[in-house]
Amino acid sequence: MSGVVHVICASLRPDAPAEAVAQAMERARGLAEAPGVLRTFAARADDAILTATWVADGAALEVFAASPPHMAFVMRGLAPCIRGMWSAAAETEAAPPTEAAALWVFAVRDAEAVFEWQVRDLLAGLDALPGHLAAGPTFEERDRYRAGGVVAVPAGGIEAFTAALSAARQTWGDLAEHVVDGFAPVAAS
Repeated sequence: MSGVVHVICASLRPDAPAEAVAQAMERARGLAEAPGVLRTFAARADDAILTATWVADGAALEVFAASPPHMAFVMRGLAPCIRGMWSAAAETEAAPPTEAAALWVFAVRDAEAVFEWQVRDLLAGLDALPGHLAAGPTFEERDRYRAGGVVAVPAGGIEAFTAALSAARQTWGDLAEHVVDGFAPVAAS
């Protein structure tokens, strides 16, 4: 079965009020109530809020993106406390995981210097990371990203994942400058 995973990586302002960040996280967890959502996770680091949401297909993604829970998360949750954000929607064959202790979200920026074979090699290499990989080519109107996705890191696996990711980055060569990413522990519901 193929589906879609939608990821968001929002950079928090250093002066973001704690109450605003807490409200953003509450709205992030509320994404589970959006129509068409199969699974969603919200994660938070000191400097970022991440989400990963699985839906069945492109039509379900459109419904999710226009839904009140998603709009409330972005416009009333994130907007008051972030300095910027990126998001990507990727086709994936991976079903949503049942649990995650942390999320690593990523996207590969579109650029003339990025070749299709590099993107394919990167995605193939990410499959070796310890965790549940849901990734693939993106399909966005703006064509800002070529590929994207998430690795849902299991409980007890954060140290092994960060070491494996660090080693994997060494193999990316020039492509590394075109990868945007974020890592954070999953917030308790």
